Amino acid sequence: MKTRKNIIMIIAASALFALPSCSDFMDLKPTTEYLKEQVFEDAATTQSLINTIYDYVIDAAREHTTNGLTDDAYFTHNKGQIAVNEATCSASDLQWYGRGDCPFNWSQTYKGIYYANLVLENIDKVPEKAGFDLKQMKGETRFLRAYMYTNLVRGIGGVPIVDKTVSDYTKTEEMQIARSSIGDCLDFILKDLDEAIASLPTTAPLGRATKWAAVSLKARICLHIASPLYADRIINKLDVNQYHGDREALYRKALEAAKEVIDSKAFKLIDCNAPTVAEIADKYHKITTTNNNELIFTKQFASSKITNQVNKQHGPNGYHNWSGTTPTQDFVMHFEMEDGSLNNTLTKVGDHQVGNPYNGREPRFYACIGYDGAVWGRKRAADGYALDPTPLGNLQCGTYELNDGTDVTVNLPDGEKVKFKGIYGCDTRQGPIEDWNGSWTSYYEKKMIDTSIDAANYPQLCPYPYIRLAEMYLIAAEACTELNQLDEAAAFLDVLRARTGRPDTKATLNIRKKSFDQAAMREFLRHERRTELFMEDSRYYDIRRWMIGEECGNKTLCGMIVFARLKNGKTAKRPYIYNESTWDYHYYVRDLSFREKRKWDNKMYFAPIKRDEINRNTKLVQNPGQD
Repeated sequence: MKTRKNIIMIIAASALFALPSCSDFMDLKPTTEYLKEQVFEDAATTQSLINTIYDYVIDAAREHTTNGLTDDAYFTHNKGQIAVNEATCSASDLQWYGRGDCPFNWSQTYKGIYYANLVLENIDKVPEKAGFDLKQMKGETRFLRAYMYTNLVRGIGGVPIVDKTVSDYTKTEEMQIARSSIGDCLDFILKDLDEAIASLPTTAPLGRATKWAAVSLKARICLHIASPLYADRIINKLDVNQYHGDREALYRKALEAAKEVIDSKAFKLIDCNAPTVAEIADKYHKITTTNNNELIFTKQFASSKITNQVNKQHGPNGYHNWSGTTPTQDFVMHFEMEDGSLNNTLTKVGDHQVGNPYNGREPRFYACIGYDGAVWGRKRAADGYALDPTPLGNLQCGTYELNDGTDVTVNLPDGEKVKFKGIYGCDTRQGPIEDWNGSWTSYYEKKMIDTSIDAANYPQLCPYPYIRLAEMYLIAAEACTELNQLDEAAAFLDVLRARTGRPDTKATLNIRKKSFDQAAMREFLRHERRTELFMEDSRYYDIRRWMIGEECGNKTLCGMIVFARLKNGKTAKRPYIYNESTWDYHYYVRDLSFREKRKWDNKMYFAPIKRDEINRNTKLVQNPGQD
């Protein structure tokens, strides 16, 4: 008999590599089959198999994420995501939807579900063993299966419910399973979650499922299915994607679950208040870059084999990083001002101003966005330090006039060319350091990055927040808004906003000259959610469930052109260091449609199912327009 260590190694290897390459979720004959007897005769090997299932819950600590498929961000290198944003993907050409980093990748997710089913079918046979709680292990598995089905439903709609392993994978009839309705999928998910809630502890080691993670996921999926998309019958024409139940009851369930987590006091919002905006921003930044009391369920990156390389994948090229997913101009201008008002300037191609448009923003802006002149957080490598000798690095996303510069040209949106002696900043696509990796938008994502790490050489250890307490406040506020309990909704938002020194909801609505009514609260809530959950794999689903695809998906992709001219009487030589007393800074909104001509098509409310799956399983129905 193989040793327990060898069995564990084979399980891990088979979970990641040994399943068939074809995507049919039923066509599975894992190499663990011949080891089943050994696996489930020991609690330790069973736990190892459960551990592999966590890997099928896809995090967004990656170069390609759903964030680049929204009006929040743009994927610098285009591949895969452009077809989604231009609505040219299809069942025959999934593009990004076929990638392993898609959270609702069909074949990958069903492989994870297969392993969950395998555990649930056999765990009652596992002998008790000191140090292992079989009830908890079963609860973990049910939670993970519910999470994977939640991802499938949010991305694709109603999907086949597979709750057992196939007894004989060669039987064609066992591979014919129709898509279940949204309502049936929801019931299945909630049943798994209720059983998980009854089995899981309130606390667990970092990265493992708990009772509160299950309650939180319950709040998330109930809110999602209660949303307008699933009540629609004009655009959402496929019956399995329509919810026929009581939406008000779902909003109440979402509210109850979110409140249960909040009222448990098991977690707390991190209080970011401090004397200065910079200090508030720094505290807020730590919420998504450290383990803390606000995080409910996370992906941990504490080993050499499981690494978080978002710092390299999304960081500035002037630090030898890749600028993978970068904020759009639309999202940057979305942040409110320090007093709670909105600044609607610099939102259209050709809009311009002289003077820094980033001054006077709320603290979350500075925690989330890397922009021209912003402090990044680490001294540059030798080649970059020669160009930017500041101790923590000032981002150089523009072109700067210098007396000892060379000939440079700035191409304005109207075709005018501005020429002078100067340099291209080292974080641009014309700069001297890996220009091919520079941001097209002239912005960098900062929120999920530990900027103190040498990202070019070392991954970061930041956890990825699958679920955090802030989302529970947002779910509670949204449910209350839709139930027309507006004072309660405002109270939840006030708590969340107060932790970064934001004015309360009613005062902010007044500043924005908005009434305190359901329509205004809905708009306010959605604005707040977009801000708070930036880069947390939320916006993609929100755009769809709220049915605002036409509004968001048809926005022109824009970035910023930045250049600086010396003020009258001022002189400057290299190295360049940002200084508003020396230079006049010019900002022009840039059209990036030549990179990605974004276009919304209503077929994009639900992702396509791969044609091979449809051909193989004749009971599967394709999502409308995705043939």
